[in-house]
Amino acid sequence: MRKSQEVIGLSIIHRYTGKQLGTVSDVLFDSANVWQGILLEQGGLFKRRKFIPAKRLCSVGMDAVVVESEADIQDLPKEAESWIGLCSGEKKLKGRTIMLSNGRELGMVENVYFQEEVGTLVGYEVSEGLLADLRQGRKVLRCAQPLVWGEDVLIAPLDGIRIKES
Repeated sequence: MRKSQEVIGLSIIHRYTGKQLGTVSDVLFDSANVWQGILLEQGGLFKRRKFIPAKRLCSVGMDAVVVESEADIQDLPKEAESWIGLCSGEKKLKGRTIMLSNGRELGMVENVYFQEEVGTLVGYEVSEGLLADLRQGRKVLRCAQPLVWGEDVLIAPLDGIRIKES
């Protein structure tokens, strides 16, 4: 299980030449909470956004992301308009409120946890504000089913969730 913030900022390295191909700027998920790939830092004013599909990554290590070929770097596809990133896009996850379906607010998303081998988002690191984070630490919300990524808030079902201190 990986924290998204551990992946963002990593160098992207070519497996056979050792050439640095870019840097990870975000992780992208579809509406079913499935990890679609990584977004590369954008260079230049009018360049198209580039990404690498999750299935094209050789490995996501502690210090770098490794790919087989420069051809693994692609233009962001049309279907990516509906994808959601942790830090980028209109509906980015970071900073959005998580609420239970009974109306109880849990806090705001600071980070997400995903399993790169399976490709699914498995948890959310939740902040209740700086003072609460310092006193109690952040909470980790794990859900058996995907959260509803609503227009303004993320909604977690009452059943099948676990909340623990991080």
